[in-house]
Amino acid sequence: MARESDEKHFDALAGMRLGSTIAARQLKYSLFLAVVLGLVIVAIRGYQDYLWLEGVYQQSNQRIFSSSAPVATEVMIKRDRELADIMARGMLNNRSIARVMLTNANDGIFFELKRPAGEIPVSRWAEKMFGGLQTITVPVRDPERKPVATIGEMVIELNPQVYVNAYMTRLSWSFLATMILAAVMALCFAAMSYFVFSRPVIRLGNYIVNANPTDDSRPLQMPPEHRHDDEVQLLGSVTVGLFGMIRKQVGELRRARDELQNANITLEERVAQRTEELNSAMQKLEVLASTDPLTGLPNRRAFLGRLEDAVAVWRRRDTPVSFILLDIDRFKALNDTYGHQAGDAVLVALADTLRTTLRSIDIPARMGGEEFAVLLPGEELQGAMILAERLRKGLEQNSVEYGGSKLSFTSSFGVSGLPSAKGLAEFDQDVAVQFDVLRNSESTDIPGILYSLADRALYDAKAAGRNQCKLADFSRLSEFKDQLPSDI
Repeated sequence: MARESDEKHFDALAGMRLGSTIAARQLKYSLFLAVVLGLVIVAIRGYQDYLWLEGVYQQSNQRIFSSSAPVATEVMIKRDRELADIMARGMLNNRSIARVMLTNANDGIFFELKRPAGEIPVSRWAEKMFGGLQTITVPVRDPERKPVATIGEMVIELNPQVYVNAYMTRLSWSFLATMILAAVMALCFAAMSYFVFSRPVIRLGNYIVNANPTDDSRPLQMPPEHRHDDEVQLLGSVTVGLFGMIRKQVGELRRARDELQNANITLEERVAQRTEELNSAMQKLEVLASTDPLTGLPNRRAFLGRLEDAVAVWRRRDTPVSFILLDIDRFKALNDTYGHQAGDAVLVALADTLRTTLRSIDIPARMGGEEFAVLLPGEELQGAMILAERLRKGLEQNSVEYGGSKLSFTSSFGVSGLPSAKGLAEFDQDVAVQFDVLRNSESTDIPGILYSLADRALYDAKAAGRNQCKLADFSRLSEFKDQLPSDI
C-alpha cells in the first residue's frame, strides 16, 4: 500500500506543468512588475548618468582652459612656437578637444594644431548632447601691462563625441537594472502573495527543518494541514515519503560529506593563506630590491639589468640604444648649506622632472647619491644629446621650495650609447670598426664600457664649467683593449 501511495504522488508530480495554480500567478505578476520597474530604473539611471557626465565634461574643459591660459600668455609674449606646440599637444590629449588655435591682432593666426580628419567622428548626437559642437574663445592677456591688455586669443573647438560614446555605453549597461528589478519584483510579489503562497511554504519549510529524517529516535510527523489541492500539498506528501526512504542513508552520507568538506576546506584555506603570504613577501622583496626608496625610481641594480637587455637587442636587431648619465652640480655644498633634507627634496624634484619629460619607454634611475641615469631604447646618439640638453635646461629653470627658500640647481650630463648601422655613418671608420667588434664579441662587458664612457663625458662636462652636456669620446674605446678582443 505504501509503494502504491508513493507511485500516485510521483505520478501527480510528473503531471504538474507551468501555468497551473501558484506558478501561473507568480509568472504573471513577476513579468508585469519586471517590465514596469525595469523601464523606470533605466530612465532614472540614464538621466543621472547624463547629468554626471555633463558635469565631468564641463569640469574637464574648464581645467584645460584654466591651466593653458598662463602658458598661452607666455607663448604670445615670447612668440615661442615650440612652447605653443607643446601646449597644444598637451591640450589635444583631452579627447574632447578637436582644434587649438592662437591668434593676435598683428599676425592673425599665430599657431594652429588640430586633429586629423576622422580621428574623432561626429554623430548627430554629438551635435545635440553636452552642449554640442562648440568653439570657445579665451582672451590672452598680458598681466605685466598696466592696465592689463589683451594680446591675443586662444580658440578651442570642442567635440563631445567621446562623452557621447561613454554615455551610450553606460546607458546600454544600465539595462542590467533588470537584475535589480527582479529582486524588487520578488519583494513586491512576496507582499501580494503572502496568503496565497508564502505562509503555507513557510509552514512547510519549518516542518522540513524540524523533521530531521536522520534522527531515528523520533517518529516522522505529518506535514502541516493545507486546504488547497495544489503544489504545496503535493510537496508535503512527497516530502514525507522521501524522508521515510532516505532517513538512514542521508545521515550516513551527511556525516561523511561534512568530514570530507571540513578537511578540504581547512587544507585549501591553509594552502591559500601560505600562497598569499609567499606571493606578498616575494613582491615586497622584488620592489625593495629594484626601487630607490627616496625617489621611487629604479635603482642601480634594476637599471643595469635593463641596460643589458637593451644591449642584447642591439646585438640581435641593430636597434640603437643611448645612455645619459647626469650628476647634480655642487650637491655637497647644497647639503652643507641647507641640510640633507633639502638635498633629498632636490633629488625628488629631479626625479619628478625625469618622469614628466621622458617618453613612456625611457627608463630613468637613481644610480646612487646625486647621480642619475636615463636609458633611451631605440634612440640614436644625436637624439639623446637633444634630450639631454632639454633636461639640462629644464633642471636649470626648475627650483625647489624648501624651508622658505627657493633652491636652484644645475646638472652636468654625459651621453653614451650604441648606434645602429645607419647611425655609424656619422663616425670615423676606426670608431665604426670598434663598434662592429663590440657587436660580435660575446664576452665583453659592453654595459660597463658604456657606463665608463658616459662617466668620462660627465667628468669632462664638469671640468668644462658644469651645467653642460658632453657626448662620449668613442675614440677612447681603444683604452678598453683589455676587455675587447685582440683584433681591435
